[in-house]
Amino acid sequence: MVKEVNLNKMLSDATENFTTGFMCSESVLEVLNRHYELGIGEEAIALSTGFPYGFGDGGNVCGAVAGATMCLGKVFGRTVKGDPAFRKCIDLVRELNDDVAKEYVSSICPELIHDYEFTDPERKKFCTGIVHTCVKSFAKIMERECGVAVVRE
Repeated sequence: MVKEVNLNKMLSDATENFTTGFMCSESVLEVLNRHYELGIGEEAIALSTGFPYGFGDGGNVCGAVAGATMCLGKVFGRTVKGDPAFRKCIDLVRELNDDVAKEYVSSICPELIHDYEFTDPERKKFCTGIVHTCVKSFAKIMERECGVAVVRE
């Protein structure tokens, strides 16, 4: 893992991902993995492909939140049954979720985008803001919990 990240570069890269072919979950996961050097293989992008539109258009959590959750799991999750590390991971995911809900009232995809048609460019712009919120929340958590400095230039 790196010692510092450039927040503006991450946000720029997330925007590029999201506006040139990746969905929200894929965009967040790819950017956080690359900038933090989390060591998540490319197959994780494929694993996150079904998350957009509330888990396959199922009316659930925002895909960007799901992508950032996967990255939090990589850093703070567990691989051993019974390991109490899950509690910290759950708490940090709750913080991420709360950060999104604080800014957007909800983290549930249909509630977030109910005012937009899917193909509306304004929806894409709105969702780019949510992608950014997820990246910023992850950066805040990583700075506090792991000491990864966040350069804001």
